[in-house]
Amino acid sequence: MQQLQSHPAAPIWSFFQNICAIPRPSKHEEQIRNWIINWAQENNIDCVKDKIGNLILTKPASAGYQDKTPVILQCHLDMVPQKNNDKVHNFLTDPIIPVIDGEWLRADHTTLGADNGIGMASCLAVLADSDIEHGPLEVLITTDEETGMTGAFGLEAGQLQGKVFINTDSEQEGELYVGCAGGINVNVLLPFEKMETDITESAYQISISGLKGGHSGVDINLGRANAIKELANVLMNLDAAPFLISSLSGGSLRNAIPREAHAVIVCDAQYQNSLETVINTLQVSLSDKYRESESKFTVTLQPCDLPSSVLTHQSHDNLINALAHCDNGVFSMDDNFPNVVETSSNLAVVTQQSGLMNQFAIQVLIRSQIEEDKHKCAEKLTMHFKQYGGRVATEGNYPGWTPNKESTIYQVMETQYQSLFGNKPKAMVIHAGLECGLFCEKYPHWDMISFGPTIKFPHSPDEKVEIASVDNYWALLKATLKAID
Repeated sequence: MQQLQSHPAAPIWSFFQNICAIPRPSKHEEQIRNWIINWAQENNIDCVKDKIGNLILTKPASAGYQDKTPVILQCHLDMVPQKNNDKVHNFLTDPIIPVIDGEWLRADHTTLGADNGIGMASCLAVLADSDIEHGPLEVLITTDEETGMTGAFGLEAGQLQGKVFINTDSEQEGELYVGCAGGINVNVLLPFEKMETDITESAYQISISGLKGGHSGVDINLGRANAIKELANVLMNLDAAPFLISSLSGGSLRNAIPREAHAVIVCDAQYQNSLETVINTLQVSLSDKYRESESKFTVTLQPCDLPSSVLTHQSHDNLINALAHCDNGVFSMDDNFPNVVETSSNLAVVTQQSGLMNQFAIQVLIRSQIEEDKHKCAEKLTMHFKQYGGRVATEGNYPGWTPNKESTIYQVMETQYQSLFGNKPKAMVIHAGLECGLFCEKYPHWDMISFGPTIKFPHSPDEKVEIASVDNYWALLKATLKAID
């Protein structure tokens, strides 16, 4: 990353390089939090850790700016830990390795953490730079945003004094975000019964892998395959042999489109050739179905060790039907903003639990700009899984952020953007759960906006950030801070 030091956004790249060196997957932010606290102490910057683990850093106004409106910059500590299947990487101990790839910065077959590491780097860079002109400044760095918005939920009213709030967690340069979707988790426990396998039978692992995955909000409308759904469809159409499922799993994060899914099935060995033929046919069919959105993925059938048990016929049918017929993807689009999803769901994770309780744990994340529609979808999914014996609970409900294109901070940033780049930015709503929606409840007087550089394919190993867009983002951030009256 040394060559990025010649770019206008060099201060951001310096901090981002440090951030990449420190492991910070969600719920494991201790190292990055302690690094920021120590950095703040060394630079005489006030830093407070609240009860939930958020950090609040403060910096006095520049000379002559003491009477300006106080501003809050906000980012989050954590990153999504995703890697390619053949990549050896421990997100708890290993640094992220940034790679310059032409006009983009990516990682070495893992998520980069530009979401929201670039935003965090920019906030620290503002705190560190005595030449940037601004009014009274607070920086809020929240904890565990990606897996539960824990920091936003736990932020107490009255902790911050600012009136203008700038979130740095958006992912398209040239767009100013004035609203976001809310979300709710639908968690399912689907019980199953099992029976012993016959030692004369054979076992095979069916896998779907190599899908692009991506962010379950901003990428949900790109027509990408959901590995869990497609594996369930494969099993539903696998009529070449009488078989029973022994195990099934897929996905890893509730807010990422699942890229891989696997099932072990058991049947008579005489059907192996027939199974291989059907799997090959289904591979061709899926390749045609996703020819515009998926470039490299495989459906494979491999012999494996015979497991000791399989699902009973009823449990087998319940599992396949529950997954194959689960609503997934885009339900409606927002008529007020072009190409913005209004309501969607993501069948995100399936894991198998055995022991005192034999059950499949299924996670679905619903997002919507409309509170009523969000709860209607949750109720529909609840009824769907209950018909197959599932025990369903909803949790983590968070509100959306109602768009306000007439806000003062939007007008300020629009003016600064046009002055810097010669054209107007787009006012947008993001189909993702920015923390802004939660902050609205506790700080209703805040005038809020969100913006950021261009980040493609967050939450997947294909994540990359456009280098030139970081330069523009940095220029706009500095100009905005100066222009706020």
